[in-house]
Amino acid sequence: MKKFLTLMILLCSCKSVMAADVQKSGVDLVDLSFEQAYELMLENNNSLKAHNEAIKQAKFEKNAALGEFSPKVMLNSTYLHFSKEMNLTTTDKIMGRPVSITSHIQDKNLFTFGGGVVWNIFTGGKLLSNHAVARAKYAATNEKYRDVKDNLTVELVKRYYGLRLARDVAEVRRQTAECIEKHVKDAKLLEKEGIISKAERLHAEVAYADAERDYKASLRDINIVEEGLKTLIKAQDVNLKDVRIEPASLLFVFDETSVDVESMKENALTNNPKLKQLAEKRKIMDAKYHAKVADYMPTVSLFAMDIAAASNLSETVPRGAIGGSANMILFDGFARTNNVRAAKAERKSVDYEIEDAKYNIECLLIKQYQELMKYKENYDSALKSLETAEESLRVANLAFREGFGTSLQVTDAQMMLLKVKIERLNSIYNYDVTLADLLRTNGDTDEILNYISGSNKTDM
Repeated sequence: MKKFLTLMILLCSCKSVMAADVQKSGVDLVDLSFEQAYELMLENNNSLKAHNEAIKQAKFEKNAALGEFSPKVMLNSTYLHFSKEMNLTTTDKIMGRPVSITSHIQDKNLFTFGGGVVWNIFTGGKLLSNHAVARAKYAATNEKYRDVKDNLTVELVKRYYGLRLARDVAEVRRQTAECIEKHVKDAKLLEKEGIISKAERLHAEVAYADAERDYKASLRDINIVEEGLKTLIKAQDVNLKDVRIEPASLLFVFDETSVDVESMKENALTNNPKLKQLAEKRKIMDAKYHAKVADYMPTVSLFAMDIAAASNLSETVPRGAIGGSANMILFDGFARTNNVRAAKAERKSVDYEIEDAKYNIECLLIKQYQELMKYKENYDSALKSLETAEESLRVANLAFREGFGTSLQVTDAQMMLLKVKIERLNSIYNYDVTLADLLRTNGDTDEILNYISGSNKTDM
């Protein structure tokens, strides 16, 4: 049943598993690897779905801009009601006497149906500029999707490995509470034999109560972090309220030599999605500038029209026509001049944004790399301290049982071991989150999967 539920959750985005389907399986605990959680997030997250729709919108707008280059073929239907009939009166001489002759030209009511073609063959570059803007917006929307996906990937690392950390911390605290409980039993036996005082036994019991309290609090932390993870990976029509997620992937570290910060800096300047969005914004500003310059140019169009059917239309009116037109604004109160200046200033503003972003990204990448190495050093230091703390606890327990040590020494040694274990877990968790941040700055958050698969996994 456990495997069945795991499969159902993995396929929920494709098969729309309803809440009842999840609940009726009767399984509460589901093993979920980070890779599986990542796939679920890509399939189910609403932010990514929204940006997918934005990409479709930008693509259609790009196609629409391309369509502006084509001639426009139209149908036209017209009904007119004149105030009076149109007649032509002429004067002629018949037998030397002037005579008025009235000819009927057009009835008061007129209906026509036909078609036409209009083609703008020259716009001074406006159509090219509009298409360039649409292409740049489409590319920028794709980069925005990458940016959102990168941010969600970092958030997934925080929540998934945050749940892994919370469960590991809870297990460490549980083990600590068990060890202190055993110590309390030893203290009671030694008190009966008169080897230690009542105060020693009471101290052990207080330490056990504190350990139990901390363990229960850590269980609450698990529930909080787990709910955050569920909101990131679940589909809309799936209820995971009664499902507990067991993160199957362990916290990880890797050899720091596999991180080349110099190559990352070079890659970030060409691959960072925020920089790429600014680059596309620069293209948009450039195209808008050329569109404003194009306002100084005439618009040249060709057209053709034909009346296919008509009612009460005079035979003297032509049924078809072809022609061309050229329109050019000579004076508009310097509006075009100021629009060009504004577009030029806006383009220059984006140039400054790009330069500032490049500098900030380089600084951020170096900062994140230094933090990554700091957490790696903290982890290595905790590993060395762990052996010392375990030996100190062993000696303290042995001395207490032999009557040469105190309960305070045992609990202090136990708390020191607990502190070292938690510091070790926190350092590796911070390491994993910082690595994800570093990869986001570098524009390669997908690489987190390769780092996880090729790293050393660590348990409690």
